[in-house]
Amino acid sequence: MAEPKSFTSWKVVILCFIGATTFWFFSALGKNYNYRIKYPIEFVFDTDSLIAVKPLPQYVDIDVSGGGWDLFKESFWFGTDPVMFDLENPVAIRFLTRPTILPILTEELSHYRVNFLYTDTLFIDIDRKSSKKVILDIDSAQLSMEDDYRLISPISIMPDTAVIYGPTSFLDTLKDIYSIKLDYDEIDEDFTKSVDLNLPEGFEIYSEPAEVTVEFSVEQFIRFELESVVEMINFPADSSVYVTYPEVKLQYLIQESKEEDLYSNDFKVIVDYGMIDKSDSTVPAIVIVQPEQVIEVEVIPDTLSISYER
Repeated sequence: MAEPKSFTSWKVVILCFIGATTFWFFSALGKNYNYRIKYPIEFVFDTDSLIAVKPLPQYVDIDVSGGGWDLFKESFWFGTDPVMFDLENPVAIRFLTRPTILPILTEELSHYRVNFLYTDTLFIDIDRKSSKKVILDIDSAQLSMEDDYRLISPISIMPDTAVIYGPTSFLDTLKDIYSIKLDYDEIDEDFTKSVDLNLPEGFEIYSEPAEVTVEFSVEQFIRFELESVVEMINFPADSSVYVTYPEVKLQYLIQESKEEDLYSNDFKVIVDYGMIDKSDSTVPAIVIVQPEQVIEVEVIPDTLSISYER
């Protein structure tokens, strides 16, 4: 069955359009143009003994003249080989300026004419690679616990030492004890996990081993309250001076697994007349004896008023 005449006409129009566009495209690519491109670069140095402290620049911003097809390839980085910067003394070099960069680009990109270098300076920070053995530690005060959960065991780190590799300038700042920060919040159960050393990012630095096993136990503590009568110390024997209201509340935490009845005589709270604040006739209430299974004992009120017999 023959195709409709109108459909055949449209096919001709489309094929003509595609042909004209293709001819124009390749004709345009055959001409010379000015173009601003970001050209890839790479630094050459001994990576076995040296290390970049900060990420090295990856491209330069230049204006070049050249054939359209070449510029088209460079614009989309099709088969683009980076310009190599061979660093003879990398540790001593901190930057390369335009007068140093431009001759290298002109030589390496000889198939173009380099008109202008927009990149003014390439900053370089390369140091000698070194290593340091450290003792690993975790600051228990920095652990993020769920409310009323507390650490009830020593923190175990296996292995408890590591060798850190990186720039000498960085390793010189490390102390012999390296503190690991655990990125876990609101811990509410016994902890056994493999964790990395949380080393700084931004340059090549690593450790052996890369991870260690951290273990510790936690438990919920229950809050209790009881009343206690304070004991007066160093007060005059004739009772002419006394505590106006000698009772205090004691609030404390105790492990859920060790919850038990405690009594006021399990605690000893004193007020020492020798510690009186004469400006307002008050004296602090201090807990000097408490059961070993309780923590965070709070005395309410923590200061008591003194009265004088007239």
